[in-house]
Amino acid sequence: MGGYQSDFRLEDVRGDGNVPLENSIGGYGVTTGADDNVYELSLDPKLTRPYEAGLPLEVVFHSANTEAATLNIDGQGAIPLKKFNGVSLTPIVANDLKMNLVYKLVFDGNCFQVLTGIPVSTGISQNREEIFSVLDENINSDSVFYTSNRNRYSVVNGNLVTPLNIRLRRVGGAGQTGGTGSGGTVLKMPALAEFGSVIAWTTHSSEGNLFFCQLSSFGVLAIEGEFTSALDEVLIIFPPYIAKLPLEIPANPVFNVPPVP
Repeated sequence: MGGYQSDFRLEDVRGDGNVPLENSIGGYGVTTGADDNVYELSLDPKLTRPYEAGLPLEVVFHSANTEAATLNIDGQGAIPLKKFNGVSLTPIVANDLKMNLVYKLVFDGNCFQVLTGIPVSTGISQNREEIFSVLDENINSDSVFYTSNRNRYSVVNGNLVTPLNIRLRRVGGAGQTGGTGSGGTVLKMPALAEFGSVIAWTTHSSEGNLFFCQLSSFGVLAIEGEFTSALDEVLIIFPPYIAKLPLEIPANPVFNVPPVP
């Protein structure tokens, strides 16, 4: 297809098969296009379903833009490219996109946000990033806990959520979590913008144990697996996703509240 690859394996985390397996081995895509500012990108194998919010891309543009531009992947439709101006998303302008640079993009449900590559000198402010901590009321501390402030995640431009350093250990040390055990629901995160979507993936603990992880559209994270010591921990790495605006943490389940007699 012309060099597209990425280090992101969406098959493992969403299970919808809408991004090629080749994404797991690193690289970027190079656009084509017969018309100025109408960029096209072909994947191999191709996208099999329409764009979904949170779709990440790493792209090199074959020509500089001369005005507002669009990107069309595998004929799924031309989507506008926009940048963050410090207040809101606006269409890119002439020469925002250069040749021979790798740009990071993400589909937010309406446009492709250009997250990197456009310099401040062109009039765009840097993307706004806020660092959040998982609050005590949003972690099931009857089941898991974190150490050394390892409960951080990032929110870019108001609603692009990505993990930074979320590591969980089991209360009581070795034992099963989720499945035949208890306490599989462990965290509450910002709710996804796309209702009904589920992000699912597998990972290994620091001692090599397999864990199954699932983040619901409500923002509720459940894990299933077996910890083999008090020091065994799971690094929670979900793919970047678009959250509701304003950010919304689910009210249920309610963690760590004694039942009313």
